[in-house]
Amino acid sequence: MAAVNVDANLVTRSTEARGKNNNGEVRIKEKVIQMQNGCICCTLRSDLLTELARLAWSDSGFDHVVIESSGISEPQQVAETFTTELTEAMIDAEGMETEEKEIFAKVAKLGGLKSIASVDTMVTVVDAFRFFSEFDTAEFLQDRFGREEVPDEDQRTISDLFADQIEFANVIIVNKIDAVDKATLGRVKAYVKTLNPTAKIVESKFSKVDVREMLNTGVFNFAEAVASPGWLRSLHEMTVMDVQGRKRVAPKPETLEYGIGSFVYRARRPFDPLKLYRLIEGKFILLQEEPEDNEDEDEDEDEDNASDANSASDENTASAGSDSDKMTDDGEDKPPLSDKEILANKKASPYFAGLHRSKGIFWLATRPFQMGSWSTAGAMLTLGSEMAWFCCVPEEDWGADADTVAAIRKDFEGEWGDRRQELVFIGEGLDVEGLTKMLDACLLSRAEMRKWEKIMFDGKTDADVKQEKLQETWDDGYWAEWAAVEEDDHDHEGHHHH
Repeated sequence: MAAVNVDANLVTRSTEARGKNNNGEVRIKEKVIQMQNGCICCTLRSDLLTELARLAWSDSGFDHVVIESSGISEPQQVAETFTTELTEAMIDAEGMETEEKEIFAKVAKLGGLKSIASVDTMVTVVDAFRFFSEFDTAEFLQDRFGREEVPDEDQRTISDLFADQIEFANVIIVNKIDAVDKATLGRVKAYVKTLNPTAKIVESKFSKVDVREMLNTGVFNFAEAVASPGWLRSLHEMTVMDVQGRKRVAPKPETLEYGIGSFVYRARRPFDPLKLYRLIEGKFILLQEEPEDNEDEDEDEDEDNASDANSASDENTASAGSDSDKMTDDGEDKPPLSDKEILANKKASPYFAGLHRSKGIFWLATRPFQMGSWSTAGAMLTLGSEMAWFCCVPEEDWGADADTVAAIRKDFEGEWGDRRQELVFIGEGLDVEGLTKMLDACLLSRAEMRKWEKIMFDGKTDADVKQEKLQETWDDGYWAEWAAVEEDDHDHEGHHHH
């Protein structure tokens, strides 16, 4: 990330020291390529592609390349460097030198970087000593690494990035095992296994690992990694368990010894937005994603913003804190809670204390055409909407792949298509029954559902009017605006006709 690549300097010295064998004969030395002043998952991806292509076309005789990205890189984006789409996009990028463009054009013609070099293994190293503290933090990347290394527009959190790095890996090295006791190490490994059940876990001290654990394994499959996140796949690996004296088929319990497990909450009625907000307020630091403002701002305003923003991440955290706790039972405003208070509230909650990770989609009564996205890592809860429900989109726009269409159809049920609640929860000692009851209490009642359906079935009103009526009926004021759904997405606005 930084201008001085300390790691590369250390590796280079170590490599030079190993350049001669015991007889003083010079052997083929490893090559260290330094890339700095950027992040390998974004600004340095073009450099990575260029250097890998040069290595592949050289007479160096290299069989394997080890790519070490910075601690704040997202491994999935590094892997995307090998896709044809990225190569083609880079060709038209501004500011690229002629030689680079020629390399990119040649790589694209061959079918992308994967045609000359393939990803073999994705490896993530975790610190056993700091493992759980990374989920119990309210820090943004800027808080920890500073504005020089993390740009203002990067508003990722430590806990979200930590979870992403674990979930997108084939091999997970649990380092510093000598710094924790046996019970803590067991908890760490069990939690890693729950987040990523297919990854191989390797224990290490001082990061000493047999290179054969990482090279020439052939375990990476990009299509599977993108389409089927491992921590969700485990929910479908079923086994027979004894549940309250009866034999039941249930998710395979790889981590029962440490009380770490997962469950999926599902429902086919929408949430009352106010009730759901009250359930999560004050227990999570809320990060509500809003649509970007495409209007250009003048330079004076930009300069004012830059001078006023002493710490963008501090402002965002404070905003999230005030979002997550700004009303009393009688509807009056109250002072925002600090991050420390919110973390304490989560730890004291009988339902959320043991929750480390959750992810999925949700359905708000007042947002009938938009699929809500939900993601927690530790105390950070990110909410927003990335797309419309498929029942609101013409089937010809679902995708040409027959398997994709078939998978989408499986999510359809009853009058309202694929609209649903589907949230995966992962944690220690989760009160599944209690959390389910709390979430059920946030759903519209049967009487309220009839009122909701009456508005949606009104053939005399368009989608915008329907949504306005729904927001007049149920309080929607504490939720940030979601990106508008395209006009074509309202073709099936009332209910599903397939």
